[in-house]
Amino acid sequence: MTATQVLMLGTGTPNAEPNRVSAGLAIAVDNQPYLLDCGHGVVQRVVAAHAAGKISWTTTELTRVFITHLHADHTVGLPDLIFTPWIHGRQDSIQAYGPAELAPMVEHILLAYQENIREHRQAHPTTANGYRIQVHPVAEGRCYQDERLAVYALPANHGDLSAYSYKFVTADKTVVVSGDTKPTAGFAEWARGCDILIHEVYSAAGLLHRSAAWQAYHSRAHTSTRELAALANQVNPGLLLLHHQLFWGAAPAELLAEIRADYGGEVISANDLDLFD
Repeated sequence: MTATQVLMLGTGTPNAEPNRVSAGLAIAVDNQPYLLDCGHGVVQRVVAAHAAGKISWTTTELTRVFITHLHADHTVGLPDLIFTPWIHGRQDSIQAYGPAELAPMVEHILLAYQENIREHRQAHPTTANGYRIQVHPVAEGRCYQDERLAVYALPANHGDLSAYSYKFVTADKTVVVSGDTKPTAGFAEWARGCDILIHEVYSAAGLLHRSAAWQAYHSRAHTSTRELAALANQVNPGLLLLHHQLFWGAAPAELLAEIRADYGGEVISANDLDLFD
């Protein structure tokens, strides 16, 4: 019987926070993880989850990663993903999926760490392929499939960046992850009826205290609590998880209250290391 789990690894934003690292989560199917984004601290969160007994898999199983877009809070952990599990003994190379611009980013990461790679290969008992990474540009539609799941991409609207939302379909669950995006035409129909909708959000009340320039940016590149409530009413997910939450001084309960004012479904403000079966 297929068992699908969602492990929230980093639920933060570009702003450094004491209890949240930046964006990353894992969807595990029969204990095989599929990583979605890789901000700072994500690999360490996997180690912490394993140490706490929440998961049986470890960093060496991190061989599939799906990137929503190339902002640093979603990608700055890529060198850690490439090299730390290699030291832990990862055998297989990483298969990375994301916008076309991911390929030059990865190429330059490997170039920047070429001395690290050289020394480790010569002096350490490392594996031959554990640091290698192959990039696969995605487009709208199915972008990955194996015996455990199929993954579908949908273009997102995150300012001037190439960005994607992803839908993970397993034998027992459908999990949709928005990435960073303003609500887009077609998303509600694409995600409708999913078991779990993991969506970014900012406080509509908090936005009023931001400068005019920041208000303009967030309004065109992110999703407010009011917009997300309206979207969730169309999607009707089994569970709505708030991710990449811009609180701007609000408590998580206040952010939830903004959503619940217009949405009656189950909604949770996710924290790092939350595990959902």
